[in-house]
Amino acid sequence: MAHRPHGRVEPARARADGPRGARGHAPRRGTACVAGRRARRGPVRIRGVSRAGLALFCVLLAGCAVLRPRPSGPLVPAELPALEDDLDLASLRAALERTRPVYARAGDAAALAAADRLLAILDTTADPEARREAVARTFRVVRFRDPALLTAYYEPELAARFARDAIFRYPLYARPPDLIDVEPRTLDETCTCRRLSGRVEGGRLQPYPARADIEGGALAGRGLELAWVADPVSLFVLHVQGSGRLRLDDGAVVGARWAGSNGRPYRTVAPALAARGLVQPDHASLPDLRRALEALPAGEQAAILAGNERYTFFRLAEGGPVGSLGVELTPGRSIATDPRLVPPGALAYLATPSLRRFAVSQDAGAAIVGAHADLFLGAGVEAEERAGSMHERGELYLLLPR
Repeated sequence: MAHRPHGRVEPARARADGPRGARGHAPRRGTACVAGRRARRGPVRIRGVSRAGLALFCVLLAGCAVLRPRPSGPLVPAELPALEDDLDLASLRAALERTRPVYARAGDAAALAAADRLLAILDTTADPEARREAVARTFRVVRFRDPALLTAYYEPELAARFARDAIFRYPLYARPPDLIDVEPRTLDETCTCRRLSGRVEGGRLQPYPARADIEGGALAGRGLELAWVADPVSLFVLHVQGSGRLRLDDGAVVGARWAGSNGRPYRTVAPALAARGLVQPDHASLPDLRRALEALPAGEQAAILAGNERYTFFRLAEGGPVGSLGVELTPGRSIATDPRLVPPGALAYLATPSLRRFAVSQDAGAAIVGAHADLFLGAGVEAEERAGSMHERGELYLLLPR
């Protein structure tokens, strides 16, 4: 959905490729930096792309690989937290019900049984010690050795029109047909990059136009405009979050869902605003950044936004936001994680200074790397305020079926 800045945006959340997808993104740790978010299209093989050219493309768009955080071995009951849950059980049940078809299609009987068993444990055990014992019997519980980062994302709502006018003049673009996603390891097994996005020119894979180019008209006249909005800052936030809702003039609401990105690097706008004294360095929430951007003259505002080269493409859809797992997200329960470290659909437990609850990994994001969970909080102003201020360290536990 993703992205997005989920949480504080000072140094790098690009939930820009997903709902998140939005989605500010805090610094991500983990393996390679990513080029796209929540891609639902399969990777493609590109003829005529040399390995040397691919390697250069990896360096330019995906950065260098670093060490992945290591999980612990299976924990014994005494090593587990109390496993209390600060949210209603109905929301967890809803998140698991939405994930059951994924388990079933994969033929994962163990995951199906484990989800049912977890709900039964929470229904019947209030004593912390008994709950720890029951969870440890049912699951192999592991924890990342280093403290995990918890951020949050939400679904913004924007006024929109299907026809451009003098006020509604900023377009949401559909995914261009010449934008392709490439899985580098299908071409070179030694490449450590994640999926890349670009286009083929002269038989070579080339970076897709950057934000400044697209906003300057690089895609104009191709019939890709899905809708038009009035506020460039709100549109930028939608790009970062990766998914949102469009409210039309007749009151109807249409979902704007992530359909890909140009694969360019995500760069937070916080340093540029801090350099102008408009936000506090290292302490800027998403609402802080929004207010600072809205206070700038149009030209200066556009220049700062163009500093983030990543550009998000959308599709229109009915229903609630859908994560990379292909299921509707559940506010307060769905998390975006790094699929190289957390199996999609995995059960998790979050323990931070502000919350303690079970969650389900149902999303991913370009900036969600390493020991990092991005919690989906729903839609609306309250969700935006909460998501914008959530940025804390804690423990991320994974509950793996035995």
